[in-house]
Amino acid sequence: MREDGASRTTLVTSHSLKRWLVEQSQEPNGQVRLSLIALWSLTGLWVLFWPVPTEVTGRGVMIVPGASTLIDSRAEGQIRQLNVSVGDTVREGEVLMVLDQPALETQLQRQTRDLRELIQINADLNRQDAQRLKDARAVRDTALSKLQREQSQLEELQATYAQKAADFAHLAGQDVVAPLAKDVVATSDRNTQLKVELDNLAIERKEVINAFSKVQLAIDTEQQQRRFRIDNLRREIDVTKATLRYQGELIAKRDGTVIDLQVIQGQTVKPGQRLGTISNASLTKRSPQNLRAVAYFHPADARRLQPGLGVEVVPDWQQRGRFGGIRGRVAKVSLLPATPEDINTTIGNPPLAESLVSKGPVIRTEIDLGTSDTSFDGYRWTLSRGSSVFPIREGLTLQAHSYVEWRTPVSYVLPILRDLTGTYRTPGLDQQQDQPDRRQKETLP
Repeated sequence: MREDGASRTTLVTSHSLKRWLVEQSQEPNGQVRLSLIALWSLTGLWVLFWPVPTEVTGRGVMIVPGASTLIDSRAEGQIRQLNVSVGDTVREGEVLMVLDQPALETQLQRQTRDLRELIQINADLNRQDAQRLKDARAVRDTALSKLQREQSQLEELQATYAQKAADFAHLAGQDVVAPLAKDVVATSDRNTQLKVELDNLAIERKEVINAFSKVQLAIDTEQQQRRFRIDNLRREIDVTKATLRYQGELIAKRDGTVIDLQVIQGQTVKPGQRLGTISNASLTKRSPQNLRAVAYFHPADARRLQPGLGVEVVPDWQQRGRFGGIRGRVAKVSLLPATPEDINTTIGNPPLAESLVSKGPVIRTEIDLGTSDTSFDGYRWTLSRGSSVFPIREGLTLQAHSYVEWRTPVSYVLPILRDLTGTYRTPGLDQQQDQPDRRQKETLP
């Protein structure tokens, strides 16, 4: 019985709905009302169920990894000599340009002058030291000769008195003379005195030798100090020359062709300024396998890019609606934001590098480009086969578009409402946090 009642209710409701729709379709205002109901119904379904993408956009340039080497200034100075021009082939180690370094050149001249003076002074002092050493050696030899003569005389006397003392001792043993006789005592005292004088001569001999050694040591020490100052100044000169060559001579770091020069002879440059570009001809052939896109995204957007995520690379032709973009995939996302110097090194365009960071930090992202054998330029495009007129080449600026998330429209509205009303709580969270021990006493429940 209940099932029969439910069926009759459904039939009545369906019949009433059909009759109402027929009545509305026959009235002019009803048709408008039905159209609005259908429109609002479709809109509601779209808001609740139809996902829309979240797109992030970055700007960058086409590069050939390892194909180009920038010529950067290592110091401030004026270009005195420019040895190359655009299109010249250069070899690794070849001097491309020479910068004036007046401060280093003045320093080198002063150091060279000081070295000449030190060498001259050292030569003069060496001659004086040689004379001092010669005089000291002569004094030593004279003193030693005198001491040697005195020693020989004293040794002869000491030998005589020693013999007399021995004779007196023999006679005293035979009771010929008294042991304490005046002559015996005098001979013994004189013998002892001669031994003391011989010992004093030995001491004087050592003092003479030590005095000469001190003079010789002082001369050697002064000469060594002068040689050390000269050697130290020579090392400083070598360092200055190496610095002058490093900062003043800009050499080619690789074999290649000069494809760009940003300066002219006589121009003053600053440290780190880009002066030109050397390209490796073997890598700069226009092949799809060589080119790679480098784009810079806002950090919040770059953190959502994952390796392998699809990217649409749109060259700056202002023709996206006509050609679309090149299909690519994220190859690598840097961990830290890029500095203007890093961006300038990659892009080779200081104004563009400054514009990329003008609105805040950016993170470098490398993108592999998809290839196709059926397109005009060898790349896989989204809306066409590419262009046979506009070339895809190194240095071409671009915009990179990627869909990082698909969400229904209502999921965009709810967070905004929560932010406006502050309703971040949920019943489950309230039940978890609302504990009796956390309630303030003497307040309403």
